[in-house]
Amino acid sequence: MSRTATADSPPHAPPRTLPLARDAFVTTMQRDTPGSDLPRLVAILDALLAWSAERPTRVAFRGDAGPPDVIAFARVGESGVCWAIRHTRGGAPTLELAPPAGRWLTDAGRAHALATLNAHSREVRADGDRLRIGFGALKNADALAAVLALLDALLDADTRATPPAAAPSPVPPHDPASC
Repeated sequence: MSRTATADSPPHAPPRTLPLARDAFVTTMQRDTPGSDLPRLVAILDALLAWSAERPTRVAFRGDAGPPDVIAFARVGESGVCWAIRHTRGGAPTLELAPPAGRWLTDAGRAHALATLNAHSREVRADGDRLRIGFGALKNADALAAVLALLDALLDADTRATPPAAAPSPVPPHDPASC
């Protein structure tokens, strides 16, 4: 047994599955959420998960994102997080877009995200702040729809910003031996 393993955990725990991560996240929300709010917050969680499930070629669940109070998705083919939700003790969950470690967001995309989040949240974020919005704000259907549309727009804009591959030159390279 390794030094970090305990009698209750294997030395190398397998990655979490999305259904297990969802269940663990709901369990953490139940600790701090009053009865009538819980179904509404779970509906937001499920909407975010459904949005991601509908885009399997664009985002993928990060099963290695450890604690039960975090669910994260990365852009397909990259290790950086695209979006993550976190539940902190005593508060409602928050959605964070493009955490600082995810360097894929352009300055224009970040400005658009900041404006969208500020338009739908009571807590105004300043330039340089993390791009977060609480689930309380996302209980408003228009806010949730705007944030999901924002995620699509950010992924689309980033795809268009990728420079095209260089086209092959129509002129064959000069071979001095052929002269």
